This record gives sequence, C-alpha cells and structure tokens, in this order.
Amino acid sequence: MSADYDRLFHSPDAVRTADEEIEHDTPPAGRDTASPHVAAPRSDATPPPMPIVQPRTQAAAAPPPRQSEITSQIPATQTTGPQHVPNNGMMRAPQTSAPQGARHEQQRPAPAPGPRHAPAPAPSQHFADPAADWRPAPQPAPTSAASMGNHRAIDALSHVGVRSAVKMPSQRGWRHWIYLMTRINLGLSPNEMYEMDLHARIRRNARDSYQIGVFGLKGGVGKTAVTVALGSALSKVRGDRILAIDADPDGGNLADRAGRQSAATISDLLSDKELHRYNDIRAYTSMNGSNLEVLSSEEYSAARREFNDEDWQGATDIVSRYYNLVLADCGAGLFQPAARSVLSTVSGLVIVASASIDGARQAAITMDWLRQNGYQDLLGRSCVVINHVVPGKPNIDVDDLVQQFERHVAPGRVIVLPFDKHIAAGTEIQLDLLGKTFERRIVELAAALSDDFDRLERR
Repeated sequence: MSADYDRLFHSPDAVRTADEEIEHDTPPAGRDTASPHVAAPRSDATPPPMPIVQPRTQAAAAPPPRQSEITSQIPATQTTGPQHVPNNGMMRAPQTSAPQGARHEQQRPAPAPGPRHAPAPAPSQHFADPAADWRPAPQPAPTSAASMGNHRAIDALSHVGVRSAVKMPSQRGWRHWIYLMTRINLGLSPNEMYEMDLHARIRRNARDSYQIGVFGLKGGVGKTAVTVALGSALSKVRGDRILAIDADPDGGNLADRAGRQSAATISDLLSDKELHRYNDIRAYTSMNGSNLEVLSSEEYSAARREFNDEDWQGATDIVSRYYNLVLADCGAGLFQPAARSVLSTVSGLVIVASASIDGARQAAITMDWLRQNGYQDLLGRSCVVINHVVPGKPNIDVDDLVQQFERHVAPGRVIVLPFDKHIAAGTEIQLDLLGKTFERRIVELAAALSDDFDRLERR
C-alpha cells in the first residue's frame, strides 16, 4: 500500500503544486498538451486519504463525453477565483453542456452546442394551482383580419347619417317667392319632396335591357300617346338610352307623335349587317326633345307585309345591347304573332283603357286573358291606365273603377290620366307642353314600373 501511495503521489508527472500551476500557465515547449481529459489535481499540505486519479490517455483515444453522471474525487477545499467550494469527500457532478463540477481540471475544449434551454416564462404566466405545476395563463386571442372579417371600414360610413347644413330652396310656390324676396329658406314643399321621391324610384338600375309593352284591345284609347309620354319622362329623369319601337302591325304612327327625324324603318335596320356600335343604330332612329329615341315601322301603304314576331325578335336582339329600356307600342289584338312575341320578352306591361264603360270592359278582358294564358306573373308587374280621351265628365264612376282594377293589380298601379289639350291635338308630343297633372301622373306611372327593375323574377 505504501509503495502504491509513493508511486501515485510522489511522481513528478502526476503531482503539481499550486505554485507550479501559477508559474506555468503556459505549458513549456515539448510537453504533450493534447490530452484535455487528464485530470491534474492540486496538492495541498496534507493530501487526501485515498484520492482516485484518472489515468492519462491520449486525446485521440479519449471516448466521447457521456451523458451519465461521473464521480470524481475533489479535494476538501478548492480555490477557483474568489469562491470557495467546500467538499466532504465524494461529489456527484452531472455532465451538462456547460460543466460546473470540474473547475479544478485543466482547460478543456468547448463541447458541441447542445439544445437551448426553454425561455423563461412570460411575466403574464402564473401558477394556476399552488399544489400543481405551473401553467401558462390563458391569453386573449389575437385580433386578426380573418377574425374581423373582410368588411372595409369605408363601407360602414355609407350607413352613417349626415345632416346637411344647407337646405335646398323651393323652386315653385309661395316658398319660392319668400326665398326670392327675403332670402329666407323654408326648404322644399311636401309636393316637391314627393316628386324627388318619384325621381329616385325612376332612377333605379335596370338590369340587362328592360322591356315594357303597352297594350290595349280597343283602338283610339291613347296607347301611342302614353308610350311617347312615358318614354319621354323616363328618358328625362334617368338620362340614359331609351328606345321606343313601333310594334303595331296595322300601321302605327309612333314616329309622327314623337317627332320623325329619319325616314329609316325597322326593315332597314334588320337588313344592315354591319351594326357594331351605338352610332350604327342611331342612324336608324329619331330623337325628340327629351332624348327619347324612336324606331318606326314601315309605311303601311308601302309595306310588303305586316310587322311580325321575327321583326320583333330581330330588332330586340340588336338594340338590347345598346339601350337600357325598350318600349313597345303594340296593336289592339293579343292573338297576333307580333303581340305574342312581345309578351314573351317584356318584363313590364301597361294596359291602357279609356274612361268609359266600353274601355273598362276591354281592359278587364285583357287582364283575364293574361291570367288564363300563362301570363299571371306578368300581370303582377302590370299597370292599368285609365285615359280621358275626350273632355268633360265621363259616364262612369272613375273612383269605383280604380278600386275594381286594384283588386287585380298592386295598389298604386292604377293611374288616371286627365284630358290634355296637347295630347288631343294629335301633333308631336312635347313633355314640357303637357299639363302639370298629366305630367305628374305619367311620372307616377314611370315610378310604378321602375319598382320592378330590381326584382329577381322576370319573364
């Protein structure tokens, strides 16, 4: 035992004093320093009873560091810098990515970087239960564009009411005169506000090319005059392209009542195969003062045949690409091919009757025929016009007649037109020359028909 003790602790290679380490921080030349795993324990005045020293090995033969714990002998007191670590014999030091239990050994190469430690919990994390492991506190869900939806902020402003600081002054009546003389603005009258509401209804967007037919079983009830006045009112208020087509096979006079400007007819339009733009169509139409365009039929005396269903289909296939609204001035019969073709394409209907018992019967027959021949849906989008074609009081109670017709159509769709001298003259119809009551009723008719512009069911 003594021989082993002397051999281990008195060998000049195995024992180095603390003073020799300080003096020899830099190893001398020729000394083998390639053995980083050789442990060189420091010797104190009194060596430990039974130290265990690991044998020196070459660096090439050094095994890779093990993840298990290594037991090493450390002297009773070690001095590493300013700290003193007491030890009572054997201490188990686990090998980690940054070893802390072998500070007494020589400088070793830095080991390969291991996995990073988990970051410290955020300050908002806390222990949910003192007796259990800590758990992260529930965090509010982050607000993202997906959770907020795809609604734009600018779209929400359209629903915010804005109060105008300036009132619109009245344009007629005593309110208008007070404003001119005193500059006191009393605002619009109820009549003007009602008119603005009618214009707003007329300006509704019409999808595709909306077609309206004007029918009447009895001649002389004013179908052509109603067509021209209605088209002129729609064109004046809306400001877009509106066309009226003479679809009367018995020689209609639509172009004469609207103001003929071109001698071209529907036959000329259908024979032209180079129609590629609106100006090509415009060469065959006439336009009145309200920008209503009219496409006339052939002169009855010079026509080779009557206006038929093929003419209507061919004309509407061409003009529907360039006009938002198309009106059809139809004949007196419903069994004619042209009338059947018009009924198959129009989305709105105007039934014109005179303010007489005979005219009322003809209008009632028209409504019954539509219901019995599969046009019930079209009848729901129809308006009835009771037209005073002669002056004086009629031989029928008009108010009672309106109530009877409102049982078959929606309320507000029975329009009574008073007698108008400008219409009775038989000349070109100008919207500005119509009576105020007649013009207001025509605007109400246009507003009632415009209520169906945005309806899904059509035809």
